[in-house]
Amino acid sequence: MADLVADADVLRKLVTEDDLREFRKPTLEALNFPPHFFTSPEIFELEVKEVFMREWLCVGRLENVPNSGDFLTREIAGESVIVVRDGDGEIRAHVNYCRHRGSQLVEGCGNTKSFRCPYHGWMYGLDGKLRAAPEFRQTVDFKKEDFPLHSLGVELWQGFILVNFDKDAQPFAPQVSDMEKWGMSLYGMGGQVTTHQWEFEINCNWKAYLENYHEEYHLPWVHGETFQVFTPMKGWTFFEGLTDQPWQVGVGQFPGICIGDTGEPEFPYNPDLLTKVPIEYQGMPIWLAFPLFGALNSLDATVWFAFFPDSAEKTRFVMGLMVDKEIAERYFDGDPDVVPKVEMYARNSEGFISEDNGIAETQHKGLRTRVGGAGRFCEHELGAWMFHEWLIDRVYAPALGYGEINGHGKANGDAKLAPNGASSSE
Repeated sequence: MADLVADADVLRKLVTEDDLREFRKPTLEALNFPPHFFTSPEIFELEVKEVFMREWLCVGRLENVPNSGDFLTREIAGESVIVVRDGDGEIRAHVNYCRHRGSQLVEGCGNTKSFRCPYHGWMYGLDGKLRAAPEFRQTVDFKKEDFPLHSLGVELWQGFILVNFDKDAQPFAPQVSDMEKWGMSLYGMGGQVTTHQWEFEINCNWKAYLENYHEEYHLPWVHGETFQVFTPMKGWTFFEGLTDQPWQVGVGQFPGICIGDTGEPEFPYNPDLLTKVPIEYQGMPIWLAFPLFGALNSLDATVWFAFFPDSAEKTRFVMGLMVDKEIAERYFDGDPDVVPKVEMYARNSEGFISEDNGIAETQHKGLRTRVGGAGRFCEHELGAWMFHEWLIDRVYAPALGYGEINGHGKANGDAKLAPNGASSSE
């Protein structure tokens, strides 16, 4: 563990138990995270180990790899991952390094029948098995079956592809089953197809971006001519206590609202969204499945997000626009009744995210201060506060051995980090 996580004593100075108790108070009493939480390499390395290497991470959609041999790569906190559809149509994920001497195998995306190392020619099947190792006939006791690619857990959910570095991870779907409380399945994401996809690299900490993603307080100032026009700040509600599962949701409570220029739906939609969804959840839900995956749903389209932290001060993310499969096919076929409407949705999606990207980088410049301290939350930042609480209960308190914080989290307080970075007995 010492090579992944900084000295435990250093971390406990950066993330003190007293501070966590101030952060874990109710929203309108709590302090929020101080600047060093967003710039510290030591805190980031703790998050890599406890979050990114243990939780389910969205890497894309099934339509990103529709055919056998189609692959894409994702960079996640310094780890490169290959996602590929094999010859049997199964989605697999492998760490992108050769088992010989570590070269990366591929970059970007494409289609292939196998993965051949560009350094010494080792060749792997799409299933990750080593098929050829040139000039190894004389190597003592060498067996190809001993050197497959390191494969990750894969789960498919609502058309999304999720991977997990932790071989003992619990399945993803049961962890978000309570999403039915706000009518998640009625949005039909599994039957939607991505028509537009963007990738952004932002100079900011991943936590700061997700805070922005899940609070409405910034709408009048950052989205004053876009989101605020159709979904004003005071019409949004986030739901504390809706679930004990690792996700949260907020709803712009404007039934029927969509992301077009008029706010009205442009395409057919499921009428149950206006009749079978409880009224408090009708409108525009924005949800986050901890830690790095979420979406903004509307009657006839979905904008989805998958985040990939690079460092304490750099974050990449992928955003996609999805519509119903039939509408997507008509769009790709150039149907003049569909193309301008989908393009409008894409233009608006790209517009509001550019506003978020700009303010995220502006905020991060300020967070580099050496003299700043923690701030406070207002009533329109409940989503950001809930994200902090998950981090405290799931990551900081248990990893540093603090146990329960204000009655939340694990009571035993068994430290995952021992002094000087050594592993505990856990």
